[in-house]
Amino acid sequence: MPLKHSKTKKWINIIAVLFTLHVVSTIGLIYSRNYLMYGFDLSIVALFGVLVYKMLRVKDSYAIDLEQEILKHKETLIELEANRIKLQNIFDSIDVAIWSHNLETDKLLITSGIEKLYGYPMQAFYDDAELWKKVIHPDDDGIIKKRAQDIQSGMIATSEYRILRPNGEIRWIHDRGIPFLNEKNELVDFNSILIDITERKRAEITIQHMAYYDELTGLPNRNMFMQTIEDQMKEAELKKNNLALLYLDLDRFNVLNDTLGHSFGDLLLQKVAELLKITVDSKGKVFRRSGDEFLILIQFNDESEIKSIAEDIIQAFTKPFMLSGQEVFITPSIGISTYPGNGSDSETLLKRADSALYQAKEVGRNTYQFFTEQRDGKMERRLNLEHGLRKALANDEFFLVYQPLVQIDTKKIAGVEVLLRWKKEDEGIISPAEFIPITEETGMIITIGDWVLKNACLQGVKWHRNGFQDLLISVNISVRQLLEETFIERVESILSETGFPASSLELEITESTTMQNMNEALPILIRLREKGIRISVDDFGTGYSSLTYLRQLPVDTLKIDKLFVDDILTDLKAGAIVKTIIDMGHNLDFCVIAEGIESCKQIEFLLELGCLYGQGYHLYKPLLADDLEIHLQNNMVIN
Repeated sequence: MPLKHSKTKKWINIIAVLFTLHVVSTIGLIYSRNYLMYGFDLSIVALFGVLVYKMLRVKDSYAIDLEQEILKHKETLIELEANRIKLQNIFDSIDVAIWSHNLETDKLLITSGIEKLYGYPMQAFYDDAELWKKVIHPDDDGIIKKRAQDIQSGMIATSEYRILRPNGEIRWIHDRGIPFLNEKNELVDFNSILIDITERKRAEITIQHMAYYDELTGLPNRNMFMQTIEDQMKEAELKKNNLALLYLDLDRFNVLNDTLGHSFGDLLLQKVAELLKITVDSKGKVFRRSGDEFLILIQFNDESEIKSIAEDIIQAFTKPFMLSGQEVFITPSIGISTYPGNGSDSETLLKRADSALYQAKEVGRNTYQFFTEQRDGKMERRLNLEHGLRKALANDEFFLVYQPLVQIDTKKIAGVEVLLRWKKEDEGIISPAEFIPITEETGMIITIGDWVLKNACLQGVKWHRNGFQDLLISVNISVRQLLEETFIERVESILSETGFPASSLELEITESTTMQNMNEALPILIRLREKGIRISVDDFGTGYSSLTYLRQLPVDTLKIDKLFVDDILTDLKAGAIVKTIIDMGHNLDFCVIAEGIESCKQIEFLLELGCLYGQGYHLYKPLLADDLEIHLQNNMVIN
């Protein structure tokens, strides 16, 4: 306001001059009584009035401006206070504290967020400036010492450390310290911004755990295994020690999983993980690789130590697992490779333990096998077949052949059994005995089995249209397929899609695997039979069927296993068994078929026993559809 003050002073000076002139003129009038002087005096008075008026206006304007300026100052103060409150609210709402310490004046400034971070009242930090240091986790003392060195040298220090709150809770702090040095490079002031990062750290720990530990069992996973085996191989090399890798797989777990459901399967895997940890204990470390596969690493001096642990594991599985009040038995197979004997890197050890595991499966399961070079060739062969099978459907390498079911006295054809064949792209025909077990173990049998059933039904429709309406089509079904949750729906879908009648379809199940899963298989077989589909029990006589179960099964046909038919002419016991099966089958109103007939004398013997139907190379070999149709035209049984 300096400009307005100078103007006011000018107006006062003018008024003073005019007032002086007015006094002088008034005195002059007293003595002269001149009219000119009267006029001059009146002019001065008028001018004086005008000037007074103007001065008053300027004064009013000045007052108004002053009032407005005061108002603006008030508004600015209000806005500053609002911003201060807003900033304070922001600091209060987030887990952030600011610590500012002037070392020259020993003046300390702390924001209220310190209370939320540390759990102590703010005054406690003013009372004890070292309190923040005293509550740091003992394991993080090294971090604080390094931070102090950086601050002292003028470097901005960013640290993450843990603190202990009064209630014992551990919190993570992110601390960014900013130092200020004087011209002598002495620390005179520093500020710290403190942020609570506990939730972030917990998330990092969770992510770390998910990356290296199995969510279902809590065991270390394959990622952790790969790290651990590398470390243990280095350690074994330094200590001139040995390392064993045990590759464990649960026998027939997929069947059990499909039968009882995946929730039961998951529960079983959890129980198995607990059992393995208890059994191996401090002698080694257990990992879950995937599915029902587990890995165990053990450092050892003598091979007998590994044998002892493997035997302990197999023995531990002899007791049933209790799953929701239900007893479940399962067995393990174990393949073992050793370092450095069987390989110098983790991938080789893993591959060779897998090869030994395959051998354990081959010799009957529920056992362990050490890797040998001879077995490695078998494993490579299996892996090669498995790889080929995964591409076989897409490459159109599968095809079907049909072996007639025959009235053995007339050689008339009553039906055909559908058989799967594989012509591998780079090898030619692969034996079903070699590749079918692989499809069952890997689960590929589900997809391949659907392909077989669909194409068999499509071929059956063609034969029916060509005049062979009474021809029965018999398709082999594995227990893995039978117990799959949507099996019945898929069969119905294929029959509907192809238009093949259910009454002309027969599904063959093997006695041994069906008896092992009778409680689960029986209701499925009953539903299939209710839909008009015939049921046949293949390889009968090898599965020790309970007569009670046999009476309950909705079976139409019993097929006597080839093992018994082979010896009926030379082994009296084999002949007696075959006669018993035939008589029992007829008494239960089953159709009885003898498999593997290879001579006329076998046919004569079977006819004497009352067996009217048979199957074998002596009667008909498996034929392609076009070749079989020629025989159908001359030898088809008309029902």
